[in-house]
Amino acid sequence: MTKYGYVSGWLKDNISKQDDFEHQAKILLNMGIPYDHCFADVFRNKNKERYQLFKFLTKVAKEGDILIVPSLTCLYSNIRELCCLMYIVEDTGIIIQSSDMDLSDDSDSSNWILASQLAHLDYLHYLRQKHASKAVKKTKYETILNVGGRHKRVITPIYRQAYSYLQTHTYHETQKKFHLSKSTLYRRL
Repeated sequence: MTKYGYVSGWLKDNISKQDDFEHQAKILLNMGIPYDHCFADVFRNKNKERYQLFKFLTKVAKEGDILIVPSLTCLYSNIRELCCLMYIVEDTGIIIQSSDMDLSDDSDSSNWILASQLAHLDYLHYLRQKHASKAVKKTKYETILNVGGRHKRVITPIYRQAYSYLQTHTYHETQKKFHLSKSTLYRRL
């Protein structure tokens, strides 16, 4: 029963401007894991593959070994990866420990943990879909607007009445009857 450690993340997070990877590595080394037993994957650009994790799981890990991670979420980024990870944990018989909780093929709470992690991923997927939906609605709304950035002018019933009245009367008479300025009549009609 050997203890190993694993961390993954971005060197510089674009959103929080913090070095998440370095923070996780410090946590892992403070847990007493020897440096040569640590595995790490650094994400670059759009590549979020976990090469070192799968190297550990397929070549190094033996039944009963313990993999310590700062957080379970550093082991996966989508549902497919989480499900693959669970099959590998079941096949190899390793135990995954984190500050979140303990995950192994024989722990009573592993089904609950898996369900909570799946719910977390499903909620993130829901938030992404909601964001995409808002972006589509915003784009659709912006196409309705004039190029100049102002709303298209709406012809209200008062302006329609003023226009039909203007067909048979002068601007001055229309202005007095509908209490509209001459410039508004020129602009709207």
